[in-house]
Amino acid sequence: MSRLQVYPRLPAPVAEELLTARTGRSPEELRHLSSTTDPRTTWYPTAPHRVTEDDLRTLQHSVRATAAQAGWPAPATKTRGTAFDRKLAPVLYHQMAIVPADAACEDVWSFLSLVLLPDIAFWRWPNDQRRPGYERIIGRPRNVFRRLWTRIHNLGDDLGAQLLEDEAVAILERPTLGAHPRVARAIARGHLATVGKADTARTEILRITARRLRRLAVVVSLETLDDSQLADLVVRYTDEAINQLRSTPD
Repeated sequence: MSRLQVYPRLPAPVAEELLTARTGRSPEELRHLSSTTDPRTTWYPTAPHRVTEDDLRTLQHSVRATAAQAGWPAPATKTRGTAFDRKLAPVLYHQMAIVPADAACEDVWSFLSLVLLPDIAFWRWPNDQRRPGYERIIGRPRNVFRRLWTRIHNLGDDLGAQLLEDEAVAILERPTLGAHPRVARAIARGHLATVGKADTARTEILRITARRLRRLAVVVSLETLDDSQLADLVVRYTDEAINQLRSTPD
């Protein structure tokens, strides 16, 4: 895909219905139920380029191939799941070529996880507790596919691949930090450049740094700072986080 395209949208009531119907089924059953179309989907009304069924099938194949490398249909352990996420994120982002505004629509991601790829979505994040609005499957920000697309869109391929899962969450799930790609990338770069010098848990360093930045964001618009100011700020707060952890008794 070379041009940006829009994707089918699965309305929320239909998504809730399919979530209930498909929870508890085996990966093989879900693969049999998957499809590139659903008569109840809608489209962004004025978009000129809609993704084709052929493109959807190609995306489906790529995601499934990545899952197979991670052990599908065997249960997705934490190690397998993390490996799958890291491999899939750049593939999903570049192959989808989705209009960013369309990517902000919950219904788009519900279509991917409940119609196109339920066999992979429920394999990665099974709804064991049968939650009616399970955020890993419904197209909310923590959706199985949406969070991976967002990771690459906001952080880029290189930074996105180097961050641990909890570190990416610490940045991207905080709107004051993750909603602005330039800010998110500055935090990631500063963190990765500094943690190698630390003798304490790198994820906890970023959690503390993120808390400090969020407090600052109440009075300072981080996105208005230039690249040099952002870099200096992140390095300073990261150093302070390291010193705080070093001075805290076990």
